[in-house]
Amino acid sequence: MGLASSVHEVESSSLSLSLSLSVCLSSFGSHELPWVYYDAQMLRPWLIAALLLACGTSSPAGPVARVCSLESPIVDWRPHVDGVHFRDGLNRVVFLRGVNAGGRSKFAPFSPFEYANGAFDMTLAIYMDHAKAMGINVMRVPFTWEAVEPVQGQDDQEFLKRYDALLDAAWARGVYLVVDFHQDVYAQAFCGDGFPAWTLPGPKPAPHHDCPSWSVAYFSDKGVVDAFDRLWADNSTVQAQLASMWDRMVARYKDRPGVIGFEVINEPASGSANSDSFESVTLTAFYSKMVARMRAAAPSSLVFVDPLGFDAVAVRTTLARPIGEGIVFAPHFYPIGRADPTSVHGNLSKWATVGQAWNVPVFVGEFGSSHDNPASLEFMTAHYDAFDALGLSGTEWEMSMAPEQWNSESDSLIHADGTEYPVATAIQRPFARAVAGDAIETAYDATARTFTLTYAPSAIGVTEVSIPKKAYLNGARIGLTGACVDTTHEGRLLIQSDPGASAVSLRLTPQ
Repeated sequence: MGLASSVHEVESSSLSLSLSLSVCLSSFGSHELPWVYYDAQMLRPWLIAALLLACGTSSPAGPVARVCSLESPIVDWRPHVDGVHFRDGLNRVVFLRGVNAGGRSKFAPFSPFEYANGAFDMTLAIYMDHAKAMGINVMRVPFTWEAVEPVQGQDDQEFLKRYDALLDAAWARGVYLVVDFHQDVYAQAFCGDGFPAWTLPGPKPAPHHDCPSWSVAYFSDKGVVDAFDRLWADNSTVQAQLASMWDRMVARYKDRPGVIGFEVINEPASGSANSDSFESVTLTAFYSKMVARMRAAAPSSLVFVDPLGFDAVAVRTTLARPIGEGIVFAPHFYPIGRADPTSVHGNLSKWATVGQAWNVPVFVGEFGSSHDNPASLEFMTAHYDAFDALGLSGTEWEMSMAPEQWNSESDSLIHADGTEYPVATAIQRPFARAVAGDAIETAYDATARTFTLTYAPSAIGVTEVSIPKKAYLNGARIGLTGACVDTTHEGRLLIQSDPGASAVSLRLTPQ
């Protein structure tokens, strides 16, 4: 590292300065030295540079962490499936952690936030800035068919332009996107969301979303049961129209930067059919057909497949692996006894086992807890602990910035004004977003706020670790062996393994 680049690095920000000095000072006798917030005005640039230039010298403690200057890798946004892993174009293992853009999207104006006339763009920027600050790198973005095609044969171009803008705003902040066709109890006529009213025959109940116990309609409302029976019937016109809608959505978004794939249908229901046989035969065949159709139109896009909605409670499925490539298993997780953190790892390991059996990645598209539940923070923390241990990806349900919540649900991470509920702390933790290696082990102790990552580097590539702003507000200690680190990139660490290193080990602890 040259003198000029050293001075530029340490003057870039207080966060970068503190990290750089911490790693540099480790040259003087420790692998794990304080990362503290120095004021750049207190230390002259030549002295800072001299300290940084001392990095890489040896000490009695052995090899030391080194600061280096690394560029953010330029890579196509579309990860591919490699067995149970997502990998990017640099062959790095990618982990996806994020949120759903939220329950408020289920009813007009079909947006995860409310906005005044003429203020959509401004409100969108505020919403996405809140999401980015949480350190996420993926967003599952629900849309309803009703919003896309409210009148048969007429797509709503104004809605689609707003949906375009939402996707673009997320990707501008480095957030990957899953385009999700969302339905619950079929349609707004049944106090749900999803399918347009014109897919229902005869007179229709007025649309509404004021049912806290909405899910019982899957069993208690004959109209819902009949609607799903029509959807899954042989030669179903509704299913053909759904496939046609997806043709248009795939064509529109397959090459849109940030969009990694498409989720065929949220939480499908079996109607009057036996759920086990329906899932193993009818739903598996439907997904095989849709995977072939979507991948033919968009060979680089992933296809996310959900088991039955109530599998999220039972944590079991009879869904077979659909035929085709680029498949991601996308279950949900809402177990009975939702506030018991001790049940989380064992249950999520069941979904990990399905991924292993199918040899595909597991993306838990929904999991969450009411922000009114006093145990929600501990419960949600257990989810992320299990994600780290099991190598899972997923999106928390949900993030809406609106005073009115769909069917009185209370799962949003933020208030209508954008301030956070306490449960939002659970998601704001470091994680490895792209690892240039294998044999990956990572963990975060939320109480001690200690993050660890170890891996066997497969090549001299750049590993990226997401560090949310709130994870270490008062500074941290950093320890690193087998690699060097660049701390000048907002919200993340960049790490490059040393030539010949067999292992890289990173450790962060609070100052």
